[in-house]
Amino acid sequence: MAVRFRKSDGGERAASEAAVAALSLGEHVTFDELLDVVTKAHGKPIELRDIDHSVIPAVTGLWIEKDAKSIILLPSGDNRLHRTHAACHEFGHILLRHQGCGGVETAMPSMFQHVGSRRGIKRMLARSLDWNETERAAEHVAYLLSLALLPEERQSPSGFERTFI
Repeated sequence: MAVRFRKSDGGERAASEAAVAALSLGEHVTFDELLDVVTKAHGKPIELRDIDHSVIPAVTGLWIEKDAKSIILLPSGDNRLHRTHAACHEFGHILLRHQGCGGVETAMPSMFQHVGSRRGIKRMLARSLDWNETERAAEHVAYLLSLALLPEERQSPSGFERTFI
């Protein structure tokens, strides 16, 4: 499966920047502090759950919103950096109030066909292979949130390292 990219019109960048700015994050936050701030902005608890990668093999992160809480599923076998980025991407969907996707149901109809109505799920969002405006905006939020998670010393003597900051 190939990831498909389309040129951005820039509108999602402004919305992403505004959503992150509204959090009033300091220069540096821990992941737990970030989770608390996003939870407050969301207005309900956010629970992070580990799942075995074989349960949803094509998904690196999945946001499930219910009336009383939201759940973010993250593959337990992924490394910490990848899981942190996937969580930040899902935080992007939450902060931007994205409305859901058809990707999960299409990819795994037998698993999700009737779960929503029985389990009180309001919406589900998973990273899509089609990088549309919604996915680009959530990814931009993930990037901005990741900057706040970096150690306070953001400057590196290495020009190569500075390329990625």
